[in-house]
Amino acid sequence: MRFAPIAAALAWLTSTAFAQTTWLVSNDPSESPDFLSLTEAVASPIVQSGDTILISEGIGDYFETALVTKSLTIRAEQGESPVLRPTDSPNRLTIQVGVQIFPAGSIHGLVFRPGSDLRGGVGAGSAGRVISDCTFEGLVDVALATLSLQNVISDCTFINCATVGWPLAVVATGAGSTIERCVFISDPPTPGTGPFISSSSSGVFDCTFRGGPIAVTGSGSGALGVMTFGRCTFEDAELDATQRAFGGGASTGYTFEQCLFANIRSETFPLTQSVNQDLVFLNCTIARCVAPSLAEVPFFNPSERVVLSNTVLGENTFGALTNAGELVVNYSITPFSVPGAGNQVTDPLLADPENGDFTLKRGSPGVDAGNNSLVPGAAATDLLGNPRFADDPIMPDTGAGSTPIVDIGAYEFQPPGPGFCQADLTTNAIPGLPGYGVPNGIANNDDFFYFLTLFTTKLGCGVGPGFTRCPSPPDLTTNAIPGTPGYGILDGFISNDDFFYYLTLFATGC
Repeated sequence: MRFAPIAAALAWLTSTAFAQTTWLVSNDPSESPDFLSLTEAVASPIVQSGDTILISEGIGDYFETALVTKSLTIRAEQGESPVLRPTDSPNRLTIQVGVQIFPAGSIHGLVFRPGSDLRGGVGAGSAGRVISDCTFEGLVDVALATLSLQNVISDCTFINCATVGWPLAVVATGAGSTIERCVFISDPPTPGTGPFISSSSSGVFDCTFRGGPIAVTGSGSGALGVMTFGRCTFEDAELDATQRAFGGGASTGYTFEQCLFANIRSETFPLTQSVNQDLVFLNCTIARCVAPSLAEVPFFNPSERVVLSNTVLGENTFGALTNAGELVVNYSITPFSVPGAGNQVTDPLLADPENGDFTLKRGSPGVDAGNNSLVPGAAATDLLGNPRFADDPIMPDTGAGSTPIVDIGAYEFQPPGPGFCQADLTTNAIPGLPGYGVPNGIANNDDFFYFLTLFTTKLGCGVGPGFTRCPSPPDLTTNAIPGTPGYGILDGFISNDDFFYYLTLFATGC
């Protein structure tokens, strides 16, 4: 319900308590707004705690210095994206884009951009804050969305918001806060800038980080900071000599669950670091990264550990897995031989890492090779949202638990559905032409010659020193005799059995 300004003023004069009200802010007078700016609205005595302020796109950007001291919900009008910019001030350190909200307020659907290289941010001073569906673009030198305990930032995008110095951050949160479904982009990352997130302890879920540094947690003597990242992607970061991808203060910990680390280069520091806390990777994929080591846990506390469970490492350049701290590895694919159940030193057979596809090929040694008991929180889906426990009937179950066995890494291989024809491998047999290696639902001579090329180039794969499991195809079977054990089950080797097995498939057709 919306009141005109005069009617609302009369209501305020006749009663000190009145029902929740929705107010319209627009700088376009033709929309008959209640207020022409957010600053005017939040300063008005007729706007009370519990009210909602709708902001229209109006006729252009809003220039605001609003400080909200009431419990309000502030959101964009449905389907609109109003832009808030800072009002110039002699003291740039005090300039804000948007609002600070106290207590129990929320901000939704607003766009924040700089004006003349000014600083800006959104703050929340108490528990229960929500900032959602907002875009922060090109803002510098400030914690742009600052939350205290038990707050939520969701579905927001942060683009090229540089924070110069340490430990300033794009998002600063208190213990118990969560960041969900947000995108953080630094393109290119600015030398010397601080991380995207600074937190004492929080959960970060379903977020994408492009560039970096990424996070810092824990600060001060005795401070305890443990951040959990679930189903997050960290990619394309070139860090300078002063920057850590993940760092922290006196007592810092990180847990990564079903996360992807890809194309991150950290020449000076380990890719990840914890201090006085465990550093844990559960069902993660780490690929094409460069750092002196994957992880570092300084031995301030003898119980500190680097834990890798159900995790894939592929095509990285690490001097070591860890240069400090106890290393515990189980059911993981690594470049170095390490003790632990279910570990493999082999090519994980990622689908197309050069072009950003880090899922598992069919025949990957990570398929059905994890430990069900080590899956974080009994997760039902993988990083892409596909079913987490998907059995591939042609792969042997080499992991631990009852079928279906979880795959190693952040992605679960999804077996082909109904109508899949195993003899169909390609559209044409000429390398470099469109459709090469892309099935088309037809089995013809192109498929036969395509398989023959794979077979001859991979013959002997999986045999001898430097064992590498062979992809499927050309690995199709353990033997070529129907009805015998291993018929139609991959064994990681290429032999004549695979050739004759394919001949049977090809003769059957699609």
